[in-house]
Amino acid sequence: MNGERPAKVRAVVDHDLCAGVAQCVQIAPGAFRLGQDGLAVAAVSGPFTDQEVAEAADSCPMSAIAVLPEDG
Repeated sequence: MNGERPAKVRAVVDHDLCAGVAQCVQIAPGAFRLGQDGLAVAAVSGPFTDQEVAEAADSCPMSAIAVLPEDG
């Protein structure tokens, strides 16, 4: 964060795979939160970088996060 460029990617969480482990929230709290159902929700925009989103997706034990280009 600290003045880094805004993310040019977006994350999509597959709720059929997400188990609410919240690893993504710990790694990229600006990009993910847990919804009322206990599953991860990806932010459309916020204080996060491409690298944080990618790291959160890579660390998901359920492989429930896809990282896509912002316009895709």
